Amino acid sequence: MGKTPTKKQKQVLRYISQFFREYNYAPSVRDIARMHDCSVKGAYDHILALEKKGLIERFPRKSRAMIVTPAGRELLKSPAERRIPLVGRIAAGKPLWAEENFEDFLDFPLEQWERNNYRYFALTIVGDSMKDAGILDGDLGIFRYQRTAEPGQIVVALVEDEATVKFYHRRGKRVVLRAANPAYPDVILSHVTIQGVLRGLVRPHIKG
Repeated sequence: MGKTPTKKQKQVLRYISQFFREYNYAPSVRDIARMHDCSVKGAYDHILALEKKGLIERFPRKSRAMIVTPAGRELLKSPAERRIPLVGRIAAGKPLWAEENFEDFLDFPLEQWERNNYRYFALTIVGDSMKDAGILDGDLGIFRYQRTAEPGQIVVALVEDEATVKFYHRRGKRVVLRAANPAYPDVILSHVTIQGVLRGLVRPHIKG
């Protein structure tokens, strides 16, 4: 059985969550059956499926004893409430030491990208080497975590444990990291470690 709940299972999960918030205890199987126009057995099957998928936790020896797990609560959040980690600061001029520690979490609408269950993270851009691509010092880059990229994509690349944001290109067997600022020369390497591909940009520092 897949980890993603069916539409009906998600409706049941939302009902359990809302019922618990209102009454401070879980609905009965009959409550669920009545609300969702199904048999008691059908409601029980939905509960078992949600439990197997880690979205609820049951306490069989107690009446009405089940809770929505953190994974279940996260699933019920609207796309605008999705939280992605802000990971360190990244140099877009000269690379900085790359420590992937979470500094904060950001709410960001990922609905258009989430269908494939990719992981996302945010990084603060430092420097002006990508300014001609519209990426400015202090911007928050929203990156999809992946280890490969296509030529022309903007990537976060690790070079000897230092991270930088650049256009990714190939020249034969070598990798070219190219700035969007003529003041910065190409960085040509035999190998780099890609950490993610740019998927969005947030400019938190616009002044009126």
